[in-house]
Amino acid sequence: MTTLSVTVPDMACGACVSTIAEAIHAIDPTAQVKTDLTSKAVDIDASVTAAALTEAIQQAGYTVQA
Repeated sequence: MTTLSVTVPDMACGACVSTIAEAIHAIDPTAQVKTDLTSKAVDIDASVTAAALTEAIQQAGYTVQA
């Protein structure tokens, strides 16, 4: 199990939250995704690597900061 906590500075609305969650679930359907739009934080528990999770978020069009 991989736990990843990142900041996504360009996550600005509910649609962004949904897009990020969908991108993560596309590579790991069982992933647990928690987002906080105010702090722009995304916490993920998944069975894929942190690199794969970061790549999925970036491929969805968002910037990822550790």
